[in-house]
Amino acid sequence: MGGPSLLSERRAFTLVELLVVIAIIGILIALLLPAVQAAREAARRAQCNNNLKQLGLALHNYHDTYKTFPSMQQGTAGGGACGTMGRGNNNWLSGFVVLLPYMEQQPAYEKIKSPYNAYPAWGPPARPDCCQFNDYAPFQVQIPGLLCPSDGGAGMGQVPGQNCLNNPKGDTNYVFCAGDVPAETPCYPCTGSNPRGIFGFQNYTTIADIRDGTSNTIAMSECVVTKDGAGHSIHGNYVRNAISITAAPDYAAACLAAERPGNMIDPIQPVGNWRGVHWASGWFEVAGFTTILPPNSIGCVTFYVPRGSILSPDSYHPGGVNGLLADGSVHFISETINSGDPTLAYVTSGESPFGVWGAIGSRSGGEVGASP
Repeated sequence: MGGPSLLSERRAFTLVELLVVIAIIGILIALLLPAVQAAREAARRAQCNNNLKQLGLALHNYHDTYKTFPSMQQGTAGGGACGTMGRGNNNWLSGFVVLLPYMEQQPAYEKIKSPYNAYPAWGPPARPDCCQFNDYAPFQVQIPGLLCPSDGGAGMGQVPGQNCLNNPKGDTNYVFCAGDVPAETPCYPCTGSNPRGIFGFQNYTTIADIRDGTSNTIAMSECVVTKDGAGHSIHGNYVRNAISITAAPDYAAACLAAERPGNMIDPIQPVGNWRGVHWASGWFEVAGFTTILPPNSIGCVTFYVPRGSILSPDSYHPGGVNGLLADGSVHFISETINSGDPTLAYVTSGESPFGVWGAIGSRSGGEVGASP
């Protein structure tokens, strides 16, 4: 009975076997990780989709009450460039301010429409670099329904590159459509108060004004909030005051030419950084978009005369953006949507030269059957 026992015949795993097991586990993780990330992004996109649906309900409830949609930019007179307390907000408030009661934000609305500390009713000028605006507490409230979880930087507060040391809070990932014509920003006031799209400066559109049909006309979409004020990513930034671009007869094509591989802006171009930084500001570069260059394209803003700004909706969703149509439905719009010829001049009446994308941005262009 002196033979070897069963215990003595057992042996440990070899180093090679352990390495094989580790390699197999690593491969499985590598295969599963993209699927997990895709599932998470799908959930985030669904939340953004739901936020836009709620905004669509708010717009229609507002329309039921006042028989018109709100303006992208509106308010009270007075205030000057930055203004002083007690003079008014210079007509720089966004449409989100008057939509608050329809977004379950009645307390925030009540504070804004009433005098607050030393400030008048409806607050100070909603200019992003005004210290009065940045110090006005009712505008610092972050509205949860205005944030898309795919944009991890949104809602985090401090914005690099602003002129006022007390940087504001209160971001928005959702913006209003001005149509297929370069928008004017800022407004002192704007001369173009009758936009091709649904929203503009003190422009109050009714459902009857949307002659192309509410199911064929886009009302709102998304933007990435600026958090890297010195960066040149097209996400959240745009070309600012580039004379060579502004002076070009084919402004859209000149703007597009400043885009570089990897979703970057030509590093020699000056960049602007006010996308979505204040939900209460109605400035176009903060709160608006055009349907000229397709979603996730470069944007260009100019303050030179003639003023004209091209800003596309923008998101971190792979392949496109969510868009809210005027009938309240939400659709995913591909960044490869037909956007026509960017070398063509924009029009002030008739069909859009910018393909299906331009057609769904115009509310009465006469395009038949244009839908995302």
